Amino acid sequence: MTIVQTFGYLAIGVQNLDEGIEFYGRFARLDLTERIGRTAFMTGGTEHHWVRLEEGTNAGVRRVGYELADEAAFATVKDGLKEWNLSFEEGGDPARDRVTHWLRFADPGGTEIELYTGMYTRGVPPLGTGVTMEKFLHGGWETPNFGQTTRFYQEVLGFKASDWIGDKVGFFRAGDGFHHSMVLLSSNRSAFNHFCIQVESLDDVMRFRNNALRHGVVLRDDVLRHAPSGSIGVYLKDEARGMAVEFCVGHPKIDDAVHKPRILPMVPETADVWRAALPEPSFVGGGLKEVDSLSGIPVPGSDGDQQRR
Repeated sequence: MTIVQTFGYLAIGVQNLDEGIEFYGRFARLDLTERIGRTAFMTGGTEHHWVRLEEGTNAGVRRVGYELADEAAFATVKDGLKEWNLSFEEGGDPARDRVTHWLRFADPGGTEIELYTGMYTRGVPPLGTGVTMEKFLHGGWETPNFGQTTRFYQEVLGFKASDWIGDKVGFFRAGDGFHHSMVLLSSNRSAFNHFCIQVESLDDVMRFRNNALRHGVVLRDDVLRHAPSGSIGVYLKDEARGMAVEFCVGHPKIDDAVHKPRILPMVPETADVWRAALPEPSFVGGGLKEVDSLSGIPVPGSDGDQQRR
């Protein structure tokens, strides 16, 4: 049974609403759907919002939203929260929230979560952004109580583990089947790390990157390819909110029937396969030895000194 269908939106605190709209419009290329008082809703798709900016004194992610598969999932989640002795709040005010039904609680690591149904939609996705965005893909955050928190998401909300990096990072997929809709990182604190938007092509990733650099935005991580998902991405720093915005391409869906979670090593090339060291060249007699491409055996008489003669 699918409980959570997809990564939905983020509620982000901003100290200046105009600055927040400018940053996410200019660098995340999101479109302003509407502004209601001290709240602004922005999106890159037909969903009413991918980010909800809330003006106030505290900056940063306040709440992480996931869309439930259907209304029946609310009862399943509430039963699970009661078993875990986690309190929750339930409501739904479409005029204020632009979703019809929500359930809010803090996960075992202290991160505020909203599960919802009935988000408003737009007739057409944003036009004229200069890039083609496909999906609001995933969120990643640091969490204490790593073992308990990862178990909660699997047992109560039905997330499936796709891969692990040692015992420090977990990648979890929801009902939409993408390799991960959630990344959890073991930490001694609760802190939001990044969110990711999947785009159509590598050209779109590079347009995001170069647009940011042109305006002086710092890259947290330059172009890389992740070993767990195989996606290629770049991370821009949102310094005012203390997190990063990732744009990626090539993030796959997982076949539940054949996929088995891997435990990958905590090494640089797991985060970026292009950082793996190249093998040492084979030198003989001061010259580079030619090696047969099939057998790997050095070819007789091929050392560099002899070839130079």
